[in-house]
Amino acid sequence: MAPWMIVFGAFATAALVGLWAWRYTKAGPNEVLIISGRRRRVRGPDGQVRTVGYRLVRGGTFVWPIIERVQRLSLELLTLEVQTADAYTAHGVRLMVDGVAQVKVKGDETSIGIAAEQFLSKSKDDIRRVALQVIEGHLRAVLGTMDVEDVYLRRAELAQRVKEAARQDLAQMGLDIISLTVRHIADEHGYLEALGRPRVAQVKQLAAIAEAEADRVARIARLEADKAVEAARREVEAQRAEADLSYELHRYRVAQAVKREEIAVQLVEKELLTEVEAKEIMRKAKELTATVELPAEAEKKRIMALAEAERYRLEAEAEGRAEQIRAMGQAEAEALRAKGVAEAEAMHKKAGAWREYNEAAVTQMVIEVLPRLAGAIAEPLAKVDKIVLVGGNGDGAGASRITADVTRVIAQLPTVIETLTGLKLQQLIEQIPSLTGRVPVGSTSGASPDKGGVS
Repeated sequence: MAPWMIVFGAFATAALVGLWAWRYTKAGPNEVLIISGRRRRVRGPDGQVRTVGYRLVRGGTFVWPIIERVQRLSLELLTLEVQTADAYTAHGVRLMVDGVAQVKVKGDETSIGIAAEQFLSKSKDDIRRVALQVIEGHLRAVLGTMDVEDVYLRRAELAQRVKEAARQDLAQMGLDIISLTVRHIADEHGYLEALGRPRVAQVKQLAAIAEAEADRVARIARLEADKAVEAARREVEAQRAEADLSYELHRYRVAQAVKREEIAVQLVEKELLTEVEAKEIMRKAKELTATVELPAEAEKKRIMALAEAERYRLEAEAEGRAEQIRAMGQAEAEALRAKGVAEAEAMHKKAGAWREYNEAAVTQMVIEVLPRLAGAIAEPLAKVDKIVLVGGNGDGAGASRITADVTRVIAQLPTVIETLTGLKLQQLIEQIPSLTGRVPVGSTSGASPDKGGVS
């Protein structure tokens, strides 16, 4: 087989499968497919064969392209709100009847064909409106043949008669009424209310009588119940009092037994406590021996040993210090002896030197000491920031006045020394051997302090 034939065959197969999938139409259980376009012969309910241009399919079928067209007809229920505002009864009483009805397309092929011929291009609202008009018309017709009492009391019969009357007309449209229920019946003139008043009054009277009788019976029963309750209460109280007495007696007996047991337990506890305290005393004695006496004995021995060691240390230190003091005393005595010898030699030499001094040496010493005396006297003046001199008796002014004052202070020093120490400088000078016989006695005692001379 040629390759192009295989390709062509595969393409043709794929095209046929695609065409089949594209044109195969399925219907749910709540609908039926109306496929029109080709003529077919069917047999009607009357047995006659006729030709139609459609076919009915439930489930699914292949729809030929170009020559056939598919349409859907719903088999679902349609709910109708049936309301008649001004329907008249057989006696001319105007009533308002409110009900609800359920209609649908019948499931047999004949009814589906009839419904398809009349409603295929219409919507559900159109079908609902047509069915509602039919049912309302038959409802008015049936109401015109019944009394108000029959309408009010036999609603189920009213609904059944309307269903039977409307079913024939709806069947000619392929429809069927499934149910019809009357929900409410009313009138504008109070006719229905007037019909119920005698019954209402009678029922109220019967209810009042029954209520009074029930109240009487209830009161009697309540009194009987109160009596029974009181008797039962008294009996219960008597039994309770007897039970209370028995309980108290039993409680006292139990309390006595418990008391005896408590006393026995206390005795046992005291005996046990006595044994425990005796053991505790022994334990504390052992603990005292272990924690106080033995440590105290050990501490005593330790302190005696420490005291003996301390005594030995103090004796050794005392002997050492005594030896040290003896050595120091000998050293100090030796030093004092050497110092005394040295001082004696120095004094001896100084005495010899004083014996060698003459007038010139003493004069030189005085001259050497005078500048230091003048500096010590004038030293406080160096700490003075400012000196103001006030004119006097013409002895001089300015710096010469200050030097004259310093000179007078120096000249007064021998008198100050004599006053403070009791020693006379003249006598000390006279004791110099080299100057004895050269210095006249009392040459300085009458000297005036103002002249500042030292002889």
